[in-house]
Amino acid sequence: MFHIVLSRAGWFVALLFLQVLIFNHVHIFGYATPLPYIYFLLILPSSTPRWLYILLGFFMGLVIDMFTNTPGMAAASMSLLGLLTPVFIKLYLSADQDEDNIEPSKRSMEWGPFIRYVLTAVVLYCIVFFTVEAFTFFDFPSLLLNILGSSLLTTLIILAMELIRTK
Repeated sequence: MFHIVLSRAGWFVALLFLQVLIFNHVHIFGYATPLPYIYFLLILPSSTPRWLYILLGFFMGLVIDMFTNTPGMAAASMSLLGLLTPVFIKLYLSADQDEDNIEPSKRSMEWGPFIRYVLTAVVLYCIVFFTVEAFTFFDFPSLLLNILGSSLLTTLIILAMELIRTK
């Protein structure tokens, strides 16, 4: 148990530093910004209580907001993602898997369901995050480019991190 808590704390700190020091300065064509810190919520075991998903999501978002000067945007988006992540896990598990004690990964879910799980969570997060950031739908093409570009880039980075984590 202590090993799992220590591992998740390490991922929390590593993803926080990567986001603050590197990924916040990457803006491909001014639209695609990687947001891989959401990977922290995606790798929590399914046995984690829902209130803890929400609390950890809020805390991770709050720390990101403090370092990136985005008042509440990441905290709100991560809280919503924390609320819905257990639903996504159940949605993409096969019927013969034990949903009470699974650690989402390419090993436990296979590549197809894991990619759909990550893509669903990332797209939802980016929709909420960039909609709150824009706070308007008047520049819808720009908003759509931000959501699509960031979702694609974030998904690719998360899948690369998953390859590293499971080796």
